[in-house]
Amino acid sequence: MRCLVIFFAILQTQILSQISFDANFESGNINTVTTSDSVNYNVTTKTDIGGRWFYFRIKGVKNKFIRVTITSSDANRPMYSYNNREFTRFTAAESPSTNLFQKTFTEDTVYIAYYTPYNYSYLQEQINKWKTSLYVNVDTLGLTDHGLPIQQITITDFSVPDLEKHRVWIHARTHPGETPSSWHLDGIIRKLLSDDDVVSFYRQKIVFYLIPFTNPDGVYYGRSRTNYNGVDIESNWDKTESQTSTEVKILKQRMAQINNEKVLSVFNNLHSQAAPYCTFWIHTPGSTTQRFYRKEYQFSNLNTSDNPYFDPGDYSESNLASRYPEGWLWNNHGEQVMALTYETPYDQYSTGEWVTNSNLMELGYRNVYAIAEYLELSHPKWQILDNKNAFASGNWNPDTSGLEFLGDDFLVSPIESGNSTIEYISSNLSAGVYDVYGWWPSSNTYSYNTRFTINANGNETVIDKTQKTNGGQWNFLTETQLESTGNISIKMNSSTSGFVAADAFRIIYRAPLSSVVDELPPSDFNLYQNYPNPFNAQTTIRFELKKTSKIQLKVFNAMGELVETLVNQELGKGVHEVIFNTTASSRFASGTYYYNLLTDTSSQTRGMILLK
Repeated sequence: MRCLVIFFAILQTQILSQISFDANFESGNINTVTTSDSVNYNVTTKTDIGGRWFYFRIKGVKNKFIRVTITSSDANRPMYSYNNREFTRFTAAESPSTNLFQKTFTEDTVYIAYYTPYNYSYLQEQINKWKTSLYVNVDTLGLTDHGLPIQQITITDFSVPDLEKHRVWIHARTHPGETPSSWHLDGIIRKLLSDDDVVSFYRQKIVFYLIPFTNPDGVYYGRSRTNYNGVDIESNWDKTESQTSTEVKILKQRMAQINNEKVLSVFNNLHSQAAPYCTFWIHTPGSTTQRFYRKEYQFSNLNTSDNPYFDPGDYSESNLASRYPEGWLWNNHGEQVMALTYETPYDQYSTGEWVTNSNLMELGYRNVYAIAEYLELSHPKWQILDNKNAFASGNWNPDTSGLEFLGDDFLVSPIESGNSTIEYISSNLSAGVYDVYGWWPSSNTYSYNTRFTINANGNETVIDKTQKTNGGQWNFLTETQLESTGNISIKMNSSTSGFVAADAFRIIYRAPLSSVVDELPPSDFNLYQNYPNPFNAQTTIRFELKKTSKIQLKVFNAMGELVETLVNQELGKGVHEVIFNTTASSRFASGTYYYNLLTDTSSQTRGMILLK
């Protein structure tokens, strides 16, 4: 009898120690699993018009080394999680080649995914949080063939009538496996619900219609690129009524209803791609118009300006086709709708930075400001000054050449001795610290030392910048302080070194006048604006010492409390760069911070913004 008990105990231990694979949960996708030695496994996924997406569970792996190859996908360092909530990317050693991961796991059960999942249940959790806001309304536009709702999140200031507001439509997860697009949209929603004077102004001027899942069936049932019935919703917009999917019918009906009231100004179609970079799919002038082609570049450039994850060299071009939602909008409303597909990657950006939920959400934050700038919305704390509002004297000629300018045109002054001037003046601004940026098209014929004179209530700063390069982006000029309520003006004049282009300026409120430390005009150093700014995880602070000096470089929060001492030592003459990294501590929340450089004779403080 004792031998029989021992036999069953051994058998039970062997069964419990077996490794098993399954995907019996939301968004799960696995097809077959084979192994010859219980260490090396081959996995395939259920494919539709693509087999990229996988999401499965492995049990019985604690303290066991296994090697898994997913033969039907193209994953570059996929993700894993022990709790099916917080996902971590495999290291290079753990995922040494495409579609392969190998690891000794520390828990019995592990979840594996192509990228961090964003499933139907998680969306409902987020919606339940968001709809507590006074600025959110959630509607069901219709039900899919499998009874799941296509939900619309409307974000606006409902106390302001909609009649004069711009309309913006953004949707995601047409291809259900493209989960980075959901984290991108999540960032857009978080920014739109933030407690911020500028965003509050945007809510008064724009109605945002946000469709988090255009393909909830595909998401729920773990499809890669189609709905449950195998239809690619993305290319289903030009079909006959009988061939059109339920999802597209619902979306068309709602979009037509909105456009009958007032045509959308912006339509963003959020997707994700296997290529290691973001992209906008810009439609060629031959398939649209030359003007619309140029406006597409304006919108795209506003998104990529000062963006550490997205560069203008990442753009893609294609002919506009009726089978896509952008084509349907073009056929019905032409140039009125800035309709573009915005793709984010799964693994790396073109800069080499690895994709995370956090920086995908940061792309969403930037998306909000870019949309508002494209719509020419200007708030005193985020003010856009265009040449149409400038005061020009002398010889300035309108120009519409190229793809790098803002608005309808820009002004050019020929080479001369400085007799032609132009001045941009802000509205009345509150006292505080402001960053000033300039935007211009670039050309080899333009001046290499265009002079910008920035005046803040008599506090004058002179900056020389080349206009031969850096076109089509916001170029940081200077930080300036308004000691009391007043105006900031930017003046330019013609140059003998080349043509001068006058296009647009941006003035951003960064912080109240600093009370962190007493300011002493710097005579022995130059302290530059941190880059990038705003930043997500880390930023670089650059300064130049004119002589060897004992310095202190400290970071303060918005309350003036010291949060980090970056440097406290003697440094030699020359340029120095210091990394401020916020990932090591949870005490760094999103918000405004100040960095102060102090020497024996000088002190200067600049503001920076952390966005998490």
